[in-house]
Amino acid sequence: MNKFIIQKRNIFILCIALISFGIKANQPSINDFQSPNHSQKVERFTNEDLVFIGENGKKVSLKELKGKVVFVNLWATWCGPCVEEMPTINNLKNKFSDNSNIVFVLLDVEGNIAKSKKFMKGKNYDLPVYIAGKKIPSEYFQGAIPTTLIFNKSGELEANIKGGTDFDRPEVYEFLKKLTEK
Repeated sequence: MNKFIIQKRNIFILCIALISFGIKANQPSINDFQSPNHSQKVERFTNEDLVFIGENGKKVSLKELKGKVVFVNLWATWCGPCVEEMPTINNLKNKFSDNSNIVFVLLDVEGNIAKSKKFMKGKNYDLPVYIAGKKIPSEYFQGAIPTTLIFNKSGELEANIKGGTDFDRPEVYEFLKKLTEK
């Protein structure tokens, strides 16, 4: 019986490793950040707007953030690729610490803001944690985490990045910087 359990555990570990490798292999390319595909922009200023609930219980919507670049990362504490990319998001946010034209939203898909806040504090990250205030439209999120959405100042989707990504790269910084200057 123990041998059977060990074999199942090894198969599970192998599956997780293969999934992780697949996510790594599908990282966005440099071109994804240098020339956004404007034909894929989605404007969402309707009753189906994205709504975020912050640590203090205050609701903020994408519509209310119009005029700012909005970086939304959908993640969970148990998601390996999410945890792996988190330091790069923290570094990116710190590079924009003096720029009021960009907002970072770390959207916990588990909906447990206390757990997420404890995670951030334990890792010494300065990232604002939110939960969804209503269902996220499928145009933005199909359930794969991590998913990162980048909206321009007009609220148009500039990038929809699925899978773990190294956001602490010069081309990502330059891409966001140009969006904040427009």
